[in-house]
Amino acid sequence: MEESLEKLHRSLRGWPHRKVFLTGATGLIGGQVLHDLLELPQVEEVVCLVRPSEGRSGMERLIQRLKRAGPRGKKLEEMVSRMRAVQGSVTEKLWDMSEEDLRWVRKHADLFIHCAASTSFVDAQSCEAINVDGVRHMLDVVRGAEKLKRVVHFSTATVCGYLPNAVVKEEDSLRNGGPHVVAYTRTKAEAERILWEVADKLPLLVLRPSITLARGTRDRKMAKLFLWSFIAMARLPYVPANLDALTDVVTLDFVVKCTMRLIAKGDKLKYNLYHLTSGKQGAVSGREAYEILCAKSTRSEFPEVVRPEDWDETHQRAIAEQGLSGLYEAIDLYLPYLNLNVVYDNTRLVEELGEDLPHLPRFVEYVNEMIATIDPDLIAMGTKELFGF
Repeated sequence: MEESLEKLHRSLRGWPHRKVFLTGATGLIGGQVLHDLLELPQVEEVVCLVRPSEGRSGMERLIQRLKRAGPRGKKLEEMVSRMRAVQGSVTEKLWDMSEEDLRWVRKHADLFIHCAASTSFVDAQSCEAINVDGVRHMLDVVRGAEKLKRVVHFSTATVCGYLPNAVVKEEDSLRNGGPHVVAYTRTKAEAERILWEVADKLPLLVLRPSITLARGTRDRKMAKLFLWSFIAMARLPYVPANLDALTDVVTLDFVVKCTMRLIAKGDKLKYNLYHLTSGKQGAVSGREAYEILCAKSTRSEFPEVVRPEDWDETHQRAIAEQGLSGLYEAIDLYLPYLNLNVVYDNTRLVEELGEDLPHLPRFVEYVNEMIATIDPDLIAMGTKELFGF
């Protein structure tokens, strides 16, 4: 054990939790959280709520997601020996868990991490059921838990709603937030309000990542999240974009390392709410992103960037004439956020972790590498550049 602890980052050597209950473990963030939990020799067991799907058992889905994080062979076998899948659904009362599994949570779990969420911009029904009802049901699941030291809820920095040209601090998001234009942000804000109403009775820690990208992955499905919109925009003749707008983007690795290091501090945390974001110092402008994308693109022609205030029917008509209206409509859901020019203040995080704050590369340092993973024909990068050989 001592030798294993020495290999850990110093902030994790005093990890206080032994038995963990986790939701969303087959997703982007939850899957990496599962991996990093099982990297800790102090963690005896991670029990994950999973729905069987596509003919695969819950355990099969967990193993598949764990493999995406990298482990193989004996290391994978050892990790799998300390994790367990339980069947259920966050949309149902008591998450539709068996009495035995519910009893395990209430008698043994000392850390509870809720990552499960619907991130849909358009499916309001799914967002209501998973994001809002799921949190209400969670409160019943953890009621009476005997050993629970911490409940971690993954929210999103976008709970502040539509706030153009702003630098948003944690305490302002719900109190002075703007209108919500998509179901995802509205329901995540509602879920938070439910939790804050009972925060005095719950060992709560709320984490709000900004746009999170799976940098370093060779898995195209994971790399496509959010970035598909950049690739799609490259096919349009015109794009309405404010090149001076800043966008707050973080990497999956950064989000999960911050999460683990915050949890490891236990009762020493100064706050129960943190932005896991790049902050103003790490945000990137549309101009930076556009220039770096063009620099490596194999295309000879690029979309003409039109200021949003100058966008009119002639641009829409040109897109329609090329048969790209459906593509534009899909992208249009994301454009308000790309042009929002909002960053999420991360002063709390920086001060809390200090020298233990993980390194966060800027979006322009890795975006072409990720796009080349998704579509190798779109970006001119050699093998050495792409994979660092």
